[in-house]
Amino acid sequence: MRKKILAILMATVTVGSLLSGCGGAKSGEATGKTESSKQESSDSEEPAEIVFAYMTQNNIPESSELERIQNLINDYTVDKINTKVKLVLFSNSDYMNQVNLMLASGEQIDLFQSLNTPHLKYMKDGTALDITAYLDDELKETKEIVYDKFLEPTTIEGKTYGIMNMGSAYVPGGFTYREDIAEELGIDMSQVTSPEDLTDVFAKVQEAYPSMVIIDPNRADSMFGTYLGSRVGFDGLGDSNTSNVSGVAYQGDATVVDIYETPEFKEVCDLARSWFEAGYYANDAATTTATTAELLMSGNCFGTFCGLGNPKIAQQYTNNYGHPFDNVKISDSLVGSGNTNAWMVNSSCENPSAACKFLNLLYTDAYVDNLLVYGEEGVDYKLDENGCVVAPDGYTDLNSVAYTDNMNYYYWGNKWLTYPVAGGLYGEEKEANKQQNYDAKLSDYYGFMYDYSGKEAEYTACQNIVAEYKKSLWVGAADVDETIAEMTKRLKAAGMDDLIQVKQEQLDKWMSNR
Repeated sequence: MRKKILAILMATVTVGSLLSGCGGAKSGEATGKTESSKQESSDSEEPAEIVFAYMTQNNIPESSELERIQNLINDYTVDKINTKVKLVLFSNSDYMNQVNLMLASGEQIDLFQSLNTPHLKYMKDGTALDITAYLDDELKETKEIVYDKFLEPTTIEGKTYGIMNMGSAYVPGGFTYREDIAEELGIDMSQVTSPEDLTDVFAKVQEAYPSMVIIDPNRADSMFGTYLGSRVGFDGLGDSNTSNVSGVAYQGDATVVDIYETPEFKEVCDLARSWFEAGYYANDAATTTATTAELLMSGNCFGTFCGLGNPKIAQQYTNNYGHPFDNVKISDSLVGSGNTNAWMVNSSCENPSAACKFLNLLYTDAYVDNLLVYGEEGVDYKLDENGCVVAPDGYTDLNSVAYTDNMNYYYWGNKWLTYPVAGGLYGEEKEANKQQNYDAKLSDYYGFMYDYSGKEAEYTACQNIVAEYKKSLWVGAADVDETIAEMTKRLKAAGMDDLIQVKQEQLDKWMSNR
């Protein structure tokens, strides 16, 4: 099956050496923009016109620069799929608000994503189009190359309403640390395989550097997610494990339980508390406004928790923050039942076939993906001798060019089509990591979607309560027993038990229909 997937990728994506990583790629060779790949349109048929709403963590470009990228895309898509695309770009933070306004007003928006938002609501309220009929034609190539069971989280009763972004499925828990400090102190980081193993490491660093911030507090939630997810095996069943308000289930036991009443949640809180009391988290860890970038760039922070979807993320930290970093893996990976970030076609779309054809390109066409991520080659970026992206001549970094969306390279389509940045994965390393994603371990509840419609008031009230306590628990700044007891009491009063009961009923039905 894996051989079939790779064969299909090579046959349909037409990205040449990109599929074997960026090693050996030359500028312009891996664009996928070849005459043989185009589907010539009929001279008598006018191109369809669709609106594609996407997002950026980088700066919003000038309208003329966005139009430049739009024109380059249309020069390609008119020939390939007889479709013109209007690009509508919002910041990540404002994306869902703007998309929802466009949907509510009836303004044309044909293709959009449920960014960090449950896509079930759009599937159930009629906003998302049932694209089942397009899977074997317009979306045939995408259907053949996505990860195993990848369409389950967007399918209800045999009908598929969207496709999740094909980013990192294999994401072990990790800790990124100052490699030079570990070497200076003779710390053997190869002995670290769990969060608890880091305690002795932190003690040695603090002894040598008593004024140093040992742990970045901004990503303390990542350690909780690692501990409770891939290590314990909790599935948040539509909610996260770090701030769950509707119950979780253990692998192999489909009983929905209150995560805050489990011994494992208290264990990880106690661990964080011990680190805080030892001074590994700073006294102001729960309230500081210093960002991860600021802390790491200052040179006065030993490390930060992170997911290792990119196993060479430490190299990017080294490039970005001016100090040598390395990673250590502290847990395996488990793909939960997550139900966010699906790309969907608006049910009001006048040209759903065209929208699905463009959606297909997001997963199968390197030229389109790299235009959206990096912009125009030679203008917004160039490729180095390894075929990896670097700033073009006259610029010091990728973030200062006229157009870039490089920080969102994994948010749409197929991240394996985009060029890596310098220091990223290429060649055999990239292929090995890609295969890990195809082989990623799935939760017993992968594909389950929790529907809390009818309980929105309780859900929101519980979310607000957890938000009051979670940061102090993550960094160990609060007494564990007292805080959990107080929070749990308030959650029960706000209706969390009702949310758990509804989820249990839905999970029982889902399990019986598998």
